[in-house]
Amino acid sequence: MASSVPVISDKLFTLHTALDDGQMRPVLGSLFTERLDKDIAINKVDIEIIRRRNKRCVIRYRVEALESQDKAPIELRLIGKVFKQNRGERVFEMMRQLWHNGFCGEADDGLSIPEPLDFSAALCMLFQEEVPGQPLKKLMKHSHNLEHMKLLARVIAKLHQCPIVPDAPMTIQDHLLRCHPRHPTLALALPELETQINYIIRKAGKAEAAFGAIQQTPIHGDFHLGQVHIEGERIWLIDFDAINYADPAADLGNLLVFMQAKTKKNPRVQNLIEAFLHEYLSIMDRTIADRVPLYEGLTHLRRACKCLRLQEEGWQRRATRMIEKSVACIDAVTDSKPTHSNHKMNGPNGEF
Repeated sequence: MASSVPVISDKLFTLHTALDDGQMRPVLGSLFTERLDKDIAINKVDIEIIRRRNKRCVIRYRVEALESQDKAPIELRLIGKVFKQNRGERVFEMMRQLWHNGFCGEADDGLSIPEPLDFSAALCMLFQEEVPGQPLKKLMKHSHNLEHMKLLARVIAKLHQCPIVPDAPMTIQDHLLRCHPRHPTLALALPELETQINYIIRKAGKAEAAFGAIQQTPIHGDFHLGQVHIEGERIWLIDFDAINYADPAADLGNLLVFMQAKTKKNPRVQNLIEAFLHEYLSIMDRTIADRVPLYEGLTHLRRACKCLRLQEEGWQRRATRMIEKSVACIDAVTDSKPTHSNHKMNGPNGEF
């Protein structure tokens, strides 16, 4: 029984219900009846925790159901996300807006999101379609497909062109508030880094002022290779917990930090980075590239703060290395004139 899964006492006070197959049967039955527009009888519910955090739990529901007594059972699936109180409804609303602004499952360009099905206030739970395909992060372990990187570029560019406005525009200070713990706490824990941390904060603020007014767009907010599923020529952008209204360069900076870390073990990953950037900048304003190092620097700082939070073996060394990388990125954007290409970006026909 799913109810035998141990429940940790935290902010997810409805999680015990979400993991109880008996209590979820009528909820899932109602959802699938509405989705399929026909009555079904549920025989069995399998519940699997996909990912668990303090503020969210992602659950896969596999349902064996009957449409009628004379037909074979069918398997139905969906994803449920349990949030802490007053968090999930906004995510659901943003997904609905994206769905109705070009990201539906039947989108002609093959760039979609999971269909948002329902939000239960009583359960603090968002229900959505389980999309097919595999995460690009997993696909990359077996092959380096440049077409996958072009799909990745097109789907994030489509988000950045979407007309929705998720929230008030984010500032650099808002990005810094995403550090957990906050950067002053990291400076207290590693006082030898305090000067560098203060330097990052100061120069990031100057860079923001120097860029002046820029075109804000919807951003994913946590964009990396695990946030898309690919099947054939179709791609689904997933996980909109951090969706915001900000500089689109923030999504690129976050992605590049994680991808560049892979180039040490496999230099060919640089070709994937270049394919992504070439495709993205063929669609979007090329001046976005000038601001990317700023957000790479902020991502390195955020990851250094995460090292303190987790305190895994060797965390001080890793945090120091990330702060050094953050300084280098901030210097790259504040000490150079705009060139539309602070990164080495080469297309298939040479530099662009």
